[in-house]
Amino acid sequence: MCLLKCFFIVMVPCPVPGEKKMEGRSRIDRDSDNQQLMQLEEKDVVSSVATVLSDLCGPGEWMPMEKLHAELVEQYSSIWHHSRVRRYLTSEDWTGPEAKGKPWYGLLMLLRKYPEHFVINTRSKGRVTLEFVSLVSLLT
Repeated sequence: MCLLKCFFIVMVPCPVPGEKKMEGRSRIDRDSDNQQLMQLEEKDVVSSVATVLSDLCGPGEWMPMEKLHAELVEQYSSIWHHSRVRRYLTSEDWTGPEAKGKPWYGLLMLLRKYPEHFVINTRSKGRVTLEFVSLVSLLT
């Protein structure tokens, strides 16, 4: 009589050294890529705003944010990706009383990040606050 010995090999997944680092690294890469895309998007919007202001304003002139917003909607809302339109031409992404009734609020927040290019003038009368914007180059 022949006895047959059987061996079973059980395959258990073992972590490969550095695998977690790769997962973490790809997340970091994605975050970095997203950050770079946001910066490129911001630069494109800033460039568009500068173009509109330089086309419509003369030296020393200010444009109401409401008018700038209307011009950007007219010229770019059919060109820009819907997420960009939502972010900068609506107040959907912004909560709080300061954004209420101001679809240009996201655009205003973006322009405030670039004081080297834009000057924002705010005027208040009672409860009404109006924002005006100009290019630094038009005021100097």
